[in-house]
Amino acid sequence: MSANGHIHDVVVVGAGPGGSSAATFLAREGLDVLVLDRSEFPRDKVCGDGLTPQAIYWLDQLGCADEVMAQTQACIRDCDLFINGKHLLTGGFPAGTAYPDFAILLDRRRFDDTLLRNAIAHGARFEGGRILRELEVGRDAVELTCQTRDGAKSFRGRIVIGADGVSSTVSRAIGNKLKTGAMALSLRAYYRDVECEGAQIKVYFDRDYFPGYGWLFVDDDGFANVGLGYAVDRHFAMPGKLAEDFQRFLERELGTMLSHAVPCGPPSGGSAAFFKPNAILADRIMLVGDAANHADPLNGGGIHKAMESAYFAAETAVAALEAGDCSRAALGAYEERWGRHVGFDWQTAELFLSIAKNPHLRDFCLFTLTQIGRLTDADRQFQEFCSGVFSGALSQSICLSPRALYHAFPKDPRVWRAMFAAEGGTVLGPLRVARGAAQSLGRAGIEMARDPLVNLDWGIEVATKAVRLVERGVAETPGLTQPAGIHPALLQQVRASAPG
Repeated sequence: MSANGHIHDVVVVGAGPGGSSAATFLAREGLDVLVLDRSEFPRDKVCGDGLTPQAIYWLDQLGCADEVMAQTQACIRDCDLFINGKHLLTGGFPAGTAYPDFAILLDRRRFDDTLLRNAIAHGARFEGGRILRELEVGRDAVELTCQTRDGAKSFRGRIVIGADGVSSTVSRAIGNKLKTGAMALSLRAYYRDVECEGAQIKVYFDRDYFPGYGWLFVDDDGFANVGLGYAVDRHFAMPGKLAEDFQRFLERELGTMLSHAVPCGPPSGGSAAFFKPNAILADRIMLVGDAANHADPLNGGGIHKAMESAYFAAETAVAALEAGDCSRAALGAYEERWGRHVGFDWQTAELFLSIAKNPHLRDFCLFTLTQIGRLTDADRQFQEFCSGVFSGALSQSICLSPRALYHAFPKDPRVWRAMFAAEGGTVLGPLRVARGAAQSLGRAGIEMARDPLVNLDWGIEVATKAVRLVERGVAETPGLTQPAGIHPALLQQVRASAPG
């Protein structure tokens, strides 16, 4: 028990985007909120540092969008996509959705510190250097025992929100096994004096490190975040050594831009999980963000998902405390609302990842991405549809809607002629596209036959997820993703205040 026996309304474990967002939402309601983190702030965090349109929306809801955007030197409205070393297209974020049509770049050291200071400004308390070792749920509160430089220290809270990342101690305390499903493993490094004209986002897909991708995010001052990530699971391990592949990616794809750049320290490693844990809540406990494996399985983005889940968890905590019932049943409203809001999209993205993570399908996946990219490059409407689905600005489940696909798919014959021209013209092009698809599938079949048990297990997994998705789709209609509690007037202010 803590020295003074004080019981906080909510103790938030972890001061990343999910934890600080939850603390802000809760403190604004007048609750007694304590945030604990193993680190003192500011501190670094391995990440791509890209803040998506969805993240910008949530920054506005938290009241710190202006402060974050004042620190950035990059407002980006499009992205360059490369496949096997060749530039395929430059695509932008879709307009007319519930979110802004731009992204910004800000390193996590400054970004997370801004979010935490925002929570403190709204009334939350923070204690750093607190490593959670033990958690015990009692009748009236949860007791948390932390290791500090001065020895063990205990805290009590009526509700605990676990926002302590992919290696969450809180998640383990409620019975979850960590890192047992699909994971992303990545390396990231910072460079300054990168040779690049203005702020840019570049994404690289390549046969040597698919499923996964490399990235370069660079701001107007030539400060860049570069990284490489793989998707792996218990059946499909990393095909090579991440450090060696990362160095090869830097030399082969970014050699010119980094030729005179200066590294800002050695690369750092990180991970994210893309499987549903056994539980995201228990009596007096809820998980948000990476602690709940809420990152997007399709693009790997986790910041805006953490902030969004924090909103639902905070809303549920307020209602539970007002009712005097913090049982698992009462907190179930969080899981229900979260599932209703993003469940269909998350299952859709999870299915796509399950298919793509089989390395035997890398050629077919890259071939398909290439053909889709050529279509999007020639048709703006289809490009906005695809970029919206990949970024999450549109519901990812919308690509399962026949009506949505019909309206989005290119109908202008000139678009198709442009795609076939890249394959040899309107006569040979269709034949070469068909042959390319058949050859890549044929190679996949031969490679799968060499390891039948693993691929049979993978096939059952994909089929099971597909059936569950179809069953859910019968009752739900895919559509535009809508933020919780969206305020159109505030959204317009965010768009108007975009840098540049």
